[in-house]
Amino acid sequence: MADELEICAAAFFRIKGKDVVTVKEFTMSVSLDFKWLSAKHTEALLKKLLEMKYIVKTGDYLKPGKDFSPIRIPVAYKPSEDLIKILSGTVEKPAPSAGSEKPSQDMFMELMKLAEQNGISKGEYVSESNAIKKKLGVESSVAGLILLNEKGIDISKVKDLVYAQVLKN
Repeated sequence: MADELEICAAAFFRIKGKDVVTVKEFTMSVSLDFKWLSAKHTEALLKKLLEMKYIVKTGDYLKPGKDFSPIRIPVAYKPSEDLIKILSGTVEKPAPSAGSEKPSQDMFMELMKLAEQNGISKGEYVSESNAIKKKLGVESSVAGLILLNEKGIDISKVKDLVYAQVLKN
């Protein structure tokens, strides 16, 4: 596992093209930009990378814990299923919720499915949602809901789910 964690850290910094990032930038890049892992798995990955000292945290900033230049990274690197399984063991599984409450990431994925059913590609949906999220400072699911509404898609079946999720956080 240590080898894959090292490759993962090296790949992250090479793809980002910089040596210092914020915790939020790491999380957003790994889960939304690179689409490597879910938000929960990304948190577990960061925790492991910090434990192994592949990444060092100073205040709110992260930087490489070692020189990754000799590391060979596979083309189109993505964390393996084995690493994801290991990270799953360190992540608390959300309890199945009753009724209409869903975690934020699940809600965003549901909204993305709705967007795809209405002819919006995943890439377009994610990038436009991220722009709204950044501009308004709202959660991903709220930004996604706003985007769907702006595109004229019926959100009546999902708006209450997003509202309940936002109130829960």
